[in-house]
Amino acid sequence: MIIYKVEENLEPSVVDTVEDYTGDLVAIMSTQEAKQKSELYNITKESIPKFKDANFCKATVHTDFLSATFSILSKDQNISKNNFAFIYFPGKLIFIDDEDHVATYIKKMNKDKYHGGIKIGRFLYDFLEIIIESDLRYIEEMANRLTKIESAIIRGVFSEFNKFMFKFKKEILSFYRYYTQLSDLSDELQENENGFFSDEDIEYFGKFSKRVEKLRDEARFLRETSNQLRDVYHSSVDSKNNEVMKFLTVVTTLVTPLTICSSWYGMNFVYMPELAHPFGYKGVIIFNIVVLVICTIILKKKKLL
Repeated sequence: MIIYKVEENLEPSVVDTVEDYTGDLVAIMSTQEAKQKSELYNITKESIPKFKDANFCKATVHTDFLSATFSILSKDQNISKNNFAFIYFPGKLIFIDDEDHVATYIKKMNKDKYHGGIKIGRFLYDFLEIIIESDLRYIEEMANRLTKIESAIIRGVFSEFNKFMFKFKKEILSFYRYYTQLSDLSDELQENENGFFSDEDIEYFGKFSKRVEKLRDEARFLRETSNQLRDVYHSSVDSKNNEVMKFLTVVTTLVTPLTICSSWYGMNFVYMPELAHPFGYKGVIIFNIVVLVICTIILKKKKLL
């Protein structure tokens, strides 16, 4: 178990147990440790958030405490998740984490942006902010991916569009749902049913909610853009198919008169005068060439060639 005092910094405290300190503090403990200490806070073991296999972020209000489950999306294309939870009592924020996710966030928070010397509501706001700190940059990277794919489609050098789009839409949908869940969690904190937070804390949670809403709007925009890109791809494919059909139609038009001629003379009737004529063979060749030239001129005038 790791304990931090919410003071000038967030270095691990020398306090041995949560009960030994009366000020605002943050603790990180495993699920097993949380179950062992559940009776100290008049909560049942069943009330401890089950987060290991969670696929959502959600806050739940209880009579004497507030709990939340987090499933934080990694900023990579694997869509892996960092899961943990917390239980909040007035002045005490207890994270339950069987890995090192929370400790990593707090170290980054202490290094980059910790406010120092303010109550635990502000700490929770800073913690939520650090979770989504790099999200906008990652969404911009996703937008760049779409731009590159669009350019490749226009140049006609992209052949695995359906595979790419399936993976991309799955990823952006996951982020859209993720921000929706964070928004709902923030709303739950702002409602402050049990009166755990001050008015100033509520304002901070409102700021977080606005940031999450902007991220969700960006995710929604990318979803719409991906749908438009799909239309661009299908238009490109249709255009190529039309070009192929146009070429085949022109070829068919050119050779049709020749086909008729060859069919006509392929009947080999005995009384066809051209068969016995000394210039019959050459005459048919010349006739076919003339027909081919005339058809070509007509097609060019109609801009079909």
